[in-house]
Amino acid sequence: MHNFKSHFRYNNSKRNGILFLAIIIVALQLIYYFVDFSKQNSTEEQSTEILQFQQEIDSLKKVAQEDSKPKIFPFNPSFLTDYRGYQLGMSTEEIDKLLQHRAAGKYINSSEEFQQVTGVSDSLLKTIE
Repeated sequence: MHNFKSHFRYNNSKRNGILFLAIIIVALQLIYYFVDFSKQNSTEEQSTEILQFQQEIDSLKKVAQEDSKPKIFPFNPSFLTDYRGYQLGMSTEEIDKLLQHRAAGKYINSSEEFQQVTGVSDSLLKTIE
C-alpha cells in the first residue's frame, strides 16, 4: 500500500497549466459580471420608430376596413330582378306587379312611385331604401 500514489500529484508544468486555466476562468467570470454588454440604443430613437410603425399599421388597418365595408348603391327598382326582390322581402305579387309595369315599357323614378306600383308597406320600403 505504500506504493499507492495520489491522483493529484502533477509535475511542475501541469500545475502551472492548471493555475493558468483557473486564472483565465476567474478573469472571464469577473469580466462577465462587471462589464455591461447590453446595447446602448436610445429609448427615444426606438420609441419614435415604434410610433412610426404603429401609425403605418393603423393606416393600413383603416384602409382595409374601408375596403371591407359594404358599398351602398342608390336604390333603382326599375332593374330589380325577381330573385333580388325575394331577397329584399317582397312578396311574389309585389314582384309580379313590378315586372308587369316594366313589361309595359314604364320605369319607376321614385320610391313613392315604386310603392304605388307594387303596393309594398312603408316599413319594407324603408328597409329597401
